[in-house]
Amino acid sequence: MIQHYFKFLFFKLNATNQHGVHSPFLFAMVCFCFYNKAWKSKKFKPWKSKKHNLVAIAILQQLHLFAKKAAVDFQIDPPKVIHTKSKTLAQWIKELTIEDEPHITLIDNLQLQRDAWAAFRDSSGYVLLDLYFYGIIIHRPQQTAETFFLKVF
Repeated sequence: MIQHYFKFLFFKLNATNQHGVHSPFLFAMVCFCFYNKAWKSKKFKPWKSKKHNLVAIAILQQLHLFAKKAAVDFQIDPPKVIHTKSKTLAQWIKELTIEDEPHITLIDNLQLQRDAWAAFRDSSGYVLLDLYFYGIIIHRPQQTAETFFLKVF
């Protein structure tokens, strides 16, 4: 447990806030979902396993709302939002090659899958948002592949 805590502290030292995201679409998404008064007022503590599912549900709801908002603001088809609740990252990667339409995927328990995430991050062509406990994979053909480490918790 102490090892995970130190990894989290190291992550927080290297992560940025919403101003480290330079894409207009991603900046809008990060601000809409995480850097607002409603999110900060919830004061989520993902270390507590009982709250972990509640945090994932809240993130998923925000992503669904943003997908609808982005369709209007950016004049695009709304991206499909996927949640990999019962799948590990390795299982989801196998299915990823089939998925071709724009989508936003939320990955749970990322802190327990760091090695698989690092390998995927190095070889993927997707935009990745690393929140330490959760990962968000964004597939948009017009977006270049990049990884952002965000201080959300």
